[in-house]
Amino acid sequence: MAINKELLGFVGSALEKGASKQEISDVLTAAGWDNQDINQALSAYSDTEFVVPVPAKKHSLAARDTVFYLFLFTLLYLVSFGLIFLAFNILDLVLPDAGRTYPTPEVIESNVRYWISWSVVFTPCYLFVAFKSAKREQQDTMPGVSKGRQWLTYLTLFVASMTALGDLVALVWGVLDGDATTKFLLKTLFVAVVSAVILLYYYRDIKAAETATGVGHEY
Repeated sequence: MAINKELLGFVGSALEKGASKQEISDVLTAAGWDNQDINQALSAYSDTEFVVPVPAKKHSLAARDTVFYLFLFTLLYLVSFGLIFLAFNILDLVLPDAGRTYPTPEVIESNVRYWISWSVVFTPCYLFVAFKSAKREQQDTMPGVSKGRQWLTYLTLFVASMTALGDLVALVWGVLDGDATTKFLLKTLFVAVVSAVILLYYYRDIKAAETATGVGHEY
């Protein structure tokens, strides 16, 4: 989004007359300007002291950040799928269907070992990358939110929402079809819990970031 030229000129003049960025922000907020516009205009000037306001050098880190957050959310999907399929196979093993001939208990046990291996590899990777993401966000001094992070977060919220709705459809169908066994209900419950955790956590995460910094800059 382009910075409002009138606002940019006002900020430059105010800084030249000795006003602090906080004072300028307070005045513009009182005048009805949006936080996003204010943050963009203020970020256009460096904090370096000089006789005139010093323009801030813009660094484009969009590619790096997009790849980083793509890696983070891909790991999230892999961990979620792994946990869901692991739970499904454990339930199939613990609560077998009467008269079932395939998959056999041996096949299900092999599947359980596979999904345990999957989760053992991807879950620590996701937790480590999520920790690095949190550290990056704490240390980031630039205003706004990474566009890559925004897009991927909202895409994840969309996928989790559709998964939750699909799970609800499966639950209603199971009840109407008379197939709402304990195992079926536990499977739908597990999918609902995973979807809900992702929705709640990442919705609060992105909203907190946008509220704290203003919807923002591309880097």
